[in-house]
Amino acid sequence: MVIGALFLVGGLALILWGAERFTDGAIRTATRFALSPFFVGAVVSGFEPENLITGAAAAAGGLPQIALGTVIGSAIFLLTGALGLALLLVPMAVRIPREGPLAMLAMLALFTGAVLTGGTVGRPEGGLLVAAAIGLMIWLYRRSPVFMRRPDDEDETHEPEGSTGTVRALGLLIAGTGVMVLGAALVVSGVRTLLSATKLAEIFLGMAVIGMSESLEETARMVAPARRGHPELAWGNVVGTVVVLLGFNLGLIALIRPVTADPLVLRFHAPFLIGCGVIVAVALLSARRLGRGMGAFLIALCGLYLAVNLVYMWQ
Repeated sequence: MVIGALFLVGGLALILWGAERFTDGAIRTATRFALSPFFVGAVVSGFEPENLITGAAAAAGGLPQIALGTVIGSAIFLLTGALGLALLLVPMAVRIPREGPLAMLAMLALFTGAVLTGGTVGRPEGGLLVAAAIGLMIWLYRRSPVFMRRPDDEDETHEPEGSTGTVRALGLLIAGTGVMVLGAALVVSGVRTLLSATKLAEIFLGMAVIGMSESLEETARMVAPARRGHPELAWGNVVGTVVVLLGFNLGLIALIRPVTADPLVLRFHAPFLIGCGVIVAVALLSARRLGRGMGAFLIALCGLYLAVNLVYMWQ
């Protein structure tokens, strides 16, 4: 059991470290193509490579609830715990175009059809989700001025020009991916050991433990730009994560190996995610500013979700 816990914690640490290196490399590479920091923030934050690699490894290893936890659990903790804590710390003006929350609602509708209809996300549904996520991000880029490069956008760090900076950026991408793959292998091994040694439910480990662990960094990703007067970057994180987690990541996981949701996922976890997503999207459509009241409400939802998970934590 101790070895399993060490593998799980060590794997998550490697995944988070690798994700930061991957993110740095992705941002530096994107600036070479003159993409707006706003749009890059939405894409890079939403991509969540640590979730994707962990979910893919779990699906390939025959742990479908762990794979779904990297999508559903992570999205729930983002929309409730991470966003709620960020709003408690830094109330934020809503300075994003309507296309952002509309993209969230569109993806939530597709997610509902893919997961709740039959309970299995197969390769056809996976292909549709991937295509939809890519299409929505392209739509955001073309239709949302806040996501497009502006003349006064300046990089906060000046990278070396020419091939040296490009090689460094690509090196970060490769190193980050390699470390995340190693971390994902350790996580899957640790989960298998814990499942056999402690009788913890796979759905609890996937939705609560891994889902929450891989969402911890989201609070920092939202608080930091909000404190510096760029709440649109934080909202871009929310929009991008919902669109890419529920579409691109889940779709790729299903393309690797179709996943069948546990009945509890269909009765509680997926509907809870859909409800939280709709609440946040509607708030973004209707409010000019979200503050501590909304933050406290989202934290309460997170507490409720954790309480239900604890009830079903054993096999």
